[in-house]
Amino acid sequence: MLIGAVADTHDNLTLLRQALTLLKERGAELVLHAGDFVSPFVALPFQEAGLR
Repeated sequence: MLIGAVADTHDNLTLLRQALTLLKERGAELVLHAGDFVSPFVALPFQEAGLR
């Protein structure tokens, strides 16, 4: 299983979506968010990408 990691997204959904797309294209099945997000709507791009 390939695990990706992101951090310090600061609710920049555009760049978060780009990062998740790249991680998914490279085979990541799980992506950990190491913090520094401002609100819970950051979870939406993870759901949209089909990543946990």
